[in-house]
Amino acid sequence: MAEISQTRLKYFNEVVACGSIRGAADKLGTAPSVISRQIQLLEKELGVALFERRARGLTPTEAADMLLEYHRACRAQQEHLNTRLQELRGMRRGNVHLMISEGFIDSLMEHVVGPFCIEHPRINVSVNVGSVNEVVEAVATDAAHIGLAYNPPVDPRLRCRASRKHPVCLLALPDHALARRRAPLTIADILPYPFALMSAPYGLRQAVDLLEFTERIHLTPSLTTNSLRVLKQYAISGAGVTLMPNLGVHHELASGELVALPIAHPILSAPECQMLLRLGRPLSSAANEVARRIEQRLPAFAAP
Repeated sequence: MAEISQTRLKYFNEVVACGSIRGAADKLGTAPSVISRQIQLLEKELGVALFERRARGLTPTEAADMLLEYHRACRAQQEHLNTRLQELRGMRRGNVHLMISEGFIDSLMEHVVGPFCIEHPRINVSVNVGSVNEVVEAVATDAAHIGLAYNPPVDPRLRCRASRKHPVCLLALPDHALARRRAPLTIADILPYPFALMSAPYGLRQAVDLLEFTERIHLTPSLTTNSLRVLKQYAISGAGVTLMPNLGVHHELASGELVALPIAHPILSAPECQMLLRLGRPLSSAANEVARRIEQRLPAFAAP
């Protein structure tokens, strides 16, 4: 087989990402006929169909999945080469992309990203926030070098570089009735009171969903949200209590504004904070330095 054209691979990658030739053409600023022709030539060179043409767009075939994996590997190796060249220039340039769960924002900026940006102002750092599924997918598809997630699902494409258990607790005002109960609490203790929960597909809610399934109970929250900050403010307002780890509430716990009460249930005790990397992906020196600082300096991974 002849060497695959990188230009055709670029067009192919955009068609997969956009789901249609027109969408890829709009994104790349070129004519759909150009992309269609390049895809046809690529299929002819490879001797396989890469897409199934359907009314709603294009569906990648198994061969397309293999080619996409090859393309990502080529990009990763090219990035590795660029990284080694950057290292010769003393890490004066480079990019580090992170995808994180919301609970890591404050401590990551304070202990890792802020100091790193001050020391290396010419390294471009991007930090995006998403659900646990978005974190996993971003790292697995090389959209992010490093992922920080709470209670992520097992994914064979990823490896965990650092982890630490962070049980789901009950957050409440210090004068709440549950705060005066003998800890640890049970689920039955919590049910009579108004409470707030994270919505799907976040790692915190997935732990709660597993609890419901295992115990054959149905929790009816007074409030659901996709933001840990909203959960925190709900508890601070006195409207009720909430279930969440102590991530993102260190200041409130230290000041006594809120208390974190342990809950006696193995499912709620099991969730972990994890730093995720794609299996087999070589990190740039800048990304590796950020990962090292996360491992050593982020309170979420500090020894208890």
